[in-house]
Amino acid sequence: MDMRSIHSDRIWGGGLILIGALLLGTVFVLALGILGDPDGRYEEWLGAEDPAGPEGSFEWSANGRLIQFVDTSREGDSALRSWVWDFGDGMTAEEQQTEHRFGDDGNFPVTLQVTDVNGVVSTAEGEVEIGPEAATSGSGTIGLADMADQVISTVERNTQAGLVVLLVIGMFVVLTMIGGRVLRQGVNIMRPVPDRVSVKLRPKELKLILEDNAPGVQSTLVEEELEKVDVPV
Repeated sequence: MDMRSIHSDRIWGGGLILIGALLLGTVFVLALGILGDPDGRYEEWLGAEDPAGPEGSFEWSANGRLIQFVDTSREGDSALRSWVWDFGDGMTAEEQQTEHRFGDDGNFPVTLQVTDVNGVVSTAEGEVEIGPEAATSGSGTIGLADMADQVISTVERNTQAGLVVLLVIGMFVVLTMIGGRVLRQGVNIMRPVPDRVSVKLRPKELKLILEDNAPGVQSTLVEEELEKVDVPV
């Protein structure tokens, strides 16, 4: 191998070693960054979570046909700004705490719609029974539609988060494999090629060959035995 070829191999091998080291170093730095601020990295990849909205609810108590309604809604990340009551008999109100007198006996579906300053809406549903043997108190809780929306939103968010985590782990694994392979290839190219090849035979076999043959033909027999040995170069 001439000097020009050796010099070219060393440049090529050194370049591969540098590329492999950079890839492995990138993986190491990214991993340290994630460990140092996992929440920040998570939000950076996934995006900030939408502000939590309110959860509407109310309680009511009866004094004959006069019903007192008390808002018990839970705020989300923002304060509530409006309340809309629908008493199920065609009448409505917009106070946070209110009362309403029903004109007839019967069952009335009452809803309370609350809205926060971000415009997020939640609706609570309940039923008020008016009559001689009706209950004197009750409550309204978040409606099925709002509950379904919350479940769907949570599932979508968790699914997206799982995909992001898998992609990040996959990226780390691929970069590590590529960096390690490139680094090893560069080291192999830089490694000097030996000028001689040493062949090892089991001593007993070599001794038997030398003892069973005349001195004049020992070297020839040894060469023939060496030719039978598969020697990796």
